[in-house]
Amino acid sequence: MGQVQPLDIAWLTGELPGIAGPWTAIEIVRQTGSTNTDLLARAASGAAEGLVLVAEEQTAGRGRLGRHWETPPGTALALSVLLRPAGVPPARHGWLPLIAGISVAAATRAVSGVDARLKWPNDVLIGDGKLAGILAEAAAGAVVIGIGVNVSTSPGELPAGPGGLRPTSLLASGAPVARETVLTGILRALGERYARFRANPDPERSGLLAEYSDLSATIGHDVRVELPGGATLAGQATGIDGDGRLLLSANGKEHAIAAGDVIHVR
Repeated sequence: MGQVQPLDIAWLTGELPGIAGPWTAIEIVRQTGSTNTDLLARAASGAAEGLVLVAEEQTAGRGRLGRHWETPPGTALALSVLLRPAGVPPARHGWLPLIAGISVAAATRAVSGVDARLKWPNDVLIGDGKLAGILAEAAAGAVVIGIGVNVSTSPGELPAGPGGLRPTSLLASGAPVARETVLTGILRALGERYARFRANPDPERSGLLAEYSDLSATIGHDVRVELPGGATLAGQATGIDGDGRLLLSANGKEHAIAAGDVIHVR
C-alpha cells in the first residue's frame, strides 16, 4: 500500500496567501464524485475566481474523451481550480488546459526531480507511464480545470491506463513527495503562467508555446492519432501551433489536429 495520510488543510490554508496567482481559498472534501462537477456548480452560483477544491477520494472523475478516473483514498491528488479569464479572447481559452499541463509537468519536475514530459495535449508522463491527466470545462463565464496526479499510489493500486499508457506515480518512479508539496507546487506554477497568459494571451510572445514545446514528449516523434469519429492518422508530430493544435505530417500533407487521442509509436 502507498502512504495514506489526509492532506494537512491547516498547513495548506496557511501557505495559500504566499502563493502568487488568483488563489482565494482552498477546500478539501473527504469524498466526491467529481471535483470538476462540484466546482462547475459553484461557478454557476457565482463563486469567485481562485477557488481550489481537492478531494481525498474521487469516485467518478472525468477525463478527456469521456474517460473515467478514480482517485484511491489518500494517495493521489484530485483537484479542480476555478478561473474566470476575463479579457482573454475566447479563441485562446483552449490554451488553458495546455498551460495547466505545462504547470503540472514543471511543478513535478521541481519538487521531485523526475523528468516529467507532456503527451499532447496535456497528459503528463514519466517515461512511457502516465503520471497525471487534465480536463478543462467551461460554464457560466468560467473555466474549471481538473487535475489528477498519482503521487504516493503504489504500483499495485494504479488503475490501467487508456490509450496503451501504463500508469505510474511519483512513488513508483522513486520520488516520494508529500501531496501537500505537489499541490502547492502546482498552484505556484499555474498561478505564474496564468498571470503571464492573462497579461499577454499570445502563446508565442508570452513564451508559453516555447515552454510547451520544450516539455513535449510528442513533438518530433512518430505518432498515431485516433480522431473523433473513428478516423486515424499516422505520421510525425512536427509542432504545436498558436491555437494549441498538434501539427502532424502525414500522407504528404501537414494536418492541424484540434482533438484526438495520440499514441506514441515505438
